[in-house]
Order: sequence, then structure tokens, then C-alpha cells
Amino acid sequence: MNNLSPQMLAGKRLRELIAENYPSQEEFADEYGADIRTVSRYINNGINKLDIIQELADWFCIDFMDFLQERDKA
Repeated sequence: MNNLSPQMLAGKRLRELIAENYPSQEEFADEYGADIRTVSRYINNGINKLDIIQELADWFCIDFMDFLQERDKA
């Protein structure tokens, strides 16, 4: 099991969701209405605000707790 902090796990999950649903981080940032630097910071440094994690979970139509769960590599 990985010992990532919840903030870093949220950033990792965001990277996975973007890769699954968008051709690029830039396209996600544009559609989401965020600066690409902000998205990059979330991915690389983690997401520290719960309201942002909730907003992103809602954006991708997943449960807040699912956003913070590490996915199995099956």
C-alpha cells in the first residue's frame, strides 16, 4: 500500500481522471475553467482544499470518498 497523503492522493487521482477523460491536461483545464498552472499544481503538489476536491469529484461524477481512494492496479 502506498503512503501518500490525502492531498497527494487527490492529485494523483485527478491525473488519472484527466487521462481517462480528456486528450490533455490543457483541454481539461480549459473546459473546467482553470488555468493550466493550477491544474498542474493540483496534480504535482496535491489538493489541500476539501471544497476543491468536492468540486472535482462532482465534475467527474464520482463520490468524494472515491476521489480519495487509490485505485487497484488490476
